[in-house]
Amino acid sequence: MTDLREKSPKPTLRHRHSAGQIAFAAMSVFSLALILRNSEIAIAQMAGGLKLCVTTVIPSLFPFMILSELIVASGAARAAGRLLRKPFRALFGIEGESGCAVLLGFCCGFPVGTRCALSLYDSGRIDREELSFLLTFSNNPSSAFLISAVGATLFGNRSFGIQLYLITLLSAALTGIVGNRLRRKKGGNRSPSETPIPAPRPQGISAFTDAVSSSALAMLRICAFVVFFSAFLGTLESLVCGLDLPETVSAVIVSFFEMTGGVSRSAVCPSPAAEAICAFAVGWSGLSVHFQMMSLCENRPVSFRPYFLAKLAQGILNVLLLLLVRMR
Repeated sequence: MTDLREKSPKPTLRHRHSAGQIAFAAMSVFSLALILRNSEIAIAQMAGGLKLCVTTVIPSLFPFMILSELIVASGAARAAGRLLRKPFRALFGIEGESGCAVLLGFCCGFPVGTRCALSLYDSGRIDREELSFLLTFSNNPSSAFLISAVGATLFGNRSFGIQLYLITLLSAALTGIVGNRLRRKKGGNRSPSETPIPAPRPQGISAFTDAVSSSALAMLRICAFVVFFSAFLGTLESLVCGLDLPETVSAVIVSFFEMTGGVSRSAVCPSPAAEAICAFAVGWSGLSVHFQMMSLCENRPVSFRPYFLAKLAQGILNVLLLLLVRMR
């Protein structure tokens, strides 16, 4: 007799996507309820986010974003690439021009390194695989933020800010070195078919006006994320405070979403947990920064899974390296 009972279907990729959509929808509803319940706090925090954009974010990023575009458009990246080719190929397996994105990311902070890497990709200088790889370790906080804002202002210890900056650079470099080894094992190499056909690059005054216009649009996206996460985190902190969680737990939760808020909350935690949480927050950088980077990469075939894994690794490495420094 034929068994008419239906067999339960095996899980498919479609079901997994549906589960992800459900989780995303649940988070969206939670965020909406949180902001509606604390609308006054949300409005005040958004005003603070706008002030932060005007007084800190735009002045510290906008000029560097324009200059990174001009460096690529003017051919300066190609000239510097000849000098950087050997050391950067040996360490990270990248071409010399890509080294400019790494250096700008190390010196100027995010998202300048990302913008430079995207400019190289859009101009046909690097392929999709190298772009995805560059994003994993060229997106880091600036020296000014870590040394002055975190070390001197929040922790009252400028030397800690210098240590944190050097540790962050080292963890990013180690991530790039390990990532290069993994790429070699997988047989990763440049694929010219995946490299976009370079469009005619504007020169002279046109290059400058294009750099200003494109950087302004990118700046608007970044500020939009800053304002939203200011409102979200302000209302989330009110919920966390109501739960009466330990300061260390609150700092970790905030650090997951936003680096600046996490660093600020870690400063009031008991030592040595304060420094460890701060180091992780800086290495991980927070979802706000990650979403900013993803927004800038719109319409490019970038794989973000390696990026998230790399940033998590950098957060852990920051803590381990800090512990090694403290043990000496």
